[in-house]
Amino acid sequence: MKRREIRLRSPASLYRLGTVASTLAWAMMFSPAANAINLIQSYQLALQQDPSYQAARAETAASREAIPMARSQLLPNLSSNLSRFKSDTNSATPGFLGATNYSNYQYFSSNYGLSLRQPVYRKYSFAQYRQAQSQVASAEASLDKSLQDLLVRLSGAYFEALMAQDQLALVLSQKEAYGAQLQGAKRFFAAGQGTRTDIDDAQARYDMVLAQELEARQNVGYTRRQLQVIINQPAENLALLNPARMELIPPMPADQEEWIARGEEVNAELRAMRANIESSQQEVEKAKAGHMPTVDLVAQRSRSNSANETTIHQLYLTSQVGVQVNIPIFSGGYVDASVRQALASLDKYQQQYEAKRRDVDMQIRKEFQNVAEGVLKVKALEQAERSSDQAVFSNQKGYQAGTRTQVDILNAHQQRMNVRRDLAQARYLYLMARVRLQGLVGSLNEEEIKLINGWLSEPGPDSQGAKSTP
Repeated sequence: MKRREIRLRSPASLYRLGTVASTLAWAMMFSPAANAINLIQSYQLALQQDPSYQAARAETAASREAIPMARSQLLPNLSSNLSRFKSDTNSATPGFLGATNYSNYQYFSSNYGLSLRQPVYRKYSFAQYRQAQSQVASAEASLDKSLQDLLVRLSGAYFEALMAQDQLALVLSQKEAYGAQLQGAKRFFAAGQGTRTDIDDAQARYDMVLAQELEARQNVGYTRRQLQVIINQPAENLALLNPARMELIPPMPADQEEWIARGEEVNAELRAMRANIESSQQEVEKAKAGHMPTVDLVAQRSRSNSANETTIHQLYLTSQVGVQVNIPIFSGGYVDASVRQALASLDKYQQQYEAKRRDVDMQIRKEFQNVAEGVLKVKALEQAERSSDQAVFSNQKGYQAGTRTQVDILNAHQQRMNVRRDLAQARYLYLMARVRLQGLVGSLNEEEIKLINGWLSEPGPDSQGAKSTP
């Protein structure tokens, strides 16, 4: 019988065939001459090329100058002045007998001075200096947050690109399987052993997968461009996730509350907001300083020559050392209004911090749960993949025995594709949950990226024998 042309294979051999088919699809689709870009290389490129992160670095560099600017208001201030003029003076003086005496003076006058002022007590300047320190601390924390955001964005874009490639490989594998089923149905029908229904069903599924292939190819291009925007380099050849290397690590420590406590302490956004609260507190002190006196130590030395027409050709050398005190008395209520305004702003920052703290706690709980459940889900889907391979094998064997139809085989193929798709998604969702959780507690850094990068392998001859996603 012609049905004997269908060769039965074990689930393990079916799995290997699926893996080889997927790997061959990768080789055809994503094999430029250049070496594959992996995650750590993408990270190094993003540090130099991502405009959002570069803008954050520039903003932080500008913010750092606030400290020397504020400190300068507490240090000695030395200034000098000099002037030299040519004067032409006409004077009219009534005489003793009523006659007016006219005279003309032409002379050069000059004045040279040097002044030194050392602030002794200026509450406003002291508060301004402490505020500058808080502002720089906020800027540094914001830069750290920008780095965490960059790593999350980069990892998301990288894994989305890999996921799109996996989806395309799955569709091509399904297309090949449906194409083989369609050709087999046509051969059986021509030999009088099949039905037209088998052909129509296989044709409908084949046409559907063609539409899915078009969508998958478009998604591959889009996700690659997303990554290219971050690294400013072509992203045509990416290192692939190798499930054989991937470690399904549950959150450590296993206590969720420890992660929350750590996040509240070191989360970059919360640190920036705490620094903003401190800055706002110093703004209150600056406003209150409007009621406080200022005390400066002043030293001056000046030299003047022919200062006016009554001191022509007279030279004066004057030195002064003393203390200058300024005491505010009344400013029309401006200071009190400034204090109330600063207190209201302080309350706003405190309430915003509390809202963000609760939000961060919720995010940590969510990502902690995603990581913990992701480990279990991936393992469950790996078992489901093995079961779906067995289902395909069993349906093919049942078809040969006459207890299963071609539709059953097609359904088994479809189920296996769905399981492989869900498994690939579960792996990437686990990875992204892990990345986001580390970012929330401030431990997402180059070492973590290197760890995940170790789970990747370059596409090529060396990786064809390894199990790869899907």
